[in-house]
Amino acid sequence: MKESKQDIIQILELPKEIGLAGVRVVLFDATKLPNHLVFEIGKTLSPNELRKSAKFRFQKDRLVYLTGRGMLRKLSSEMLRIPTDQLVINEGQYGKPFIEGFERKLPFNVSNSGNMISIAFDFSSRDVGLDIEVIDKNVNYWEWAGHYFCKRECDMIYSHRDFFRFWTMKEALLKVTGVGLVDDLNTFDLSGKMNRIAVQDERLLPFKDKAFTLYTFDNEQVAFTIGVAGAQHSEHINTATRGKDANIGNLTVRHVYFY
Repeated sequence: MKESKQDIIQILELPKEIGLAGVRVVLFDATKLPNHLVFEIGKTLSPNELRKSAKFRFQKDRLVYLTGRGMLRKLSSEMLRIPTDQLVINEGQYGKPFIEGFERKLPFNVSNSGNMISIAFDFSSRDVGLDIEVIDKNVNYWEWAGHYFCKRECDMIYSHRDFFRFWTMKEALLKVTGVGLVDDLNTFDLSGKMNRIAVQDERLLPFKDKAFTLYTFDNEQVAFTIGVAGAQHSEHINTATRGKDANIGNLTVRHVYFY
């Protein structure tokens, strides 16, 4: 990984997959950012964002929101060469954020788990979804899996790491569409390398006959999945491989087609 800001903010060096060529991912721990940086990016938030941050009951949640949105504004401002106070961040019908006027030029997605925040940008102008999960070994993963996963997925889950790998796949898939969580997650069978999913939720009707590609990474600490629009070619579709940087962990590629 390439690191900056005293090894606190990490720019993940992703494998040389064709589908990831335009994707950049930033990862950081909100609680480890220096105070001066928190203050600097906090000043970039809009009045509405500041009001929202003030509504969080717990200081940690407030910090995660403030730093996540502030870092998004700072990085987007640098990439678009537009002052932060001129960036207007709106939300789609189901809550997916986008930068007004730059929806296609700089698609992005943000995810957080615990103190960890990750932001993905796609410079290939595709819709992108991201989910990161800190692997919490106190979670009763088998009970959750039985409720949210199908039988074939459950048959592949033997550990917390397996559970969070599949969970990030489902979240990233729904986040790339922008619809958010749905009630029938157990009908989203992602157990294979090539997966066909019948559209049952009306919110997904616009994505019927469309394909998506999921890139899942995991190690002992975290699991995360990047979802991009389109059926992206992969040399590793039939095997799990390791990323160039061992800290990223194993890479698994899955394709999804809604019908």
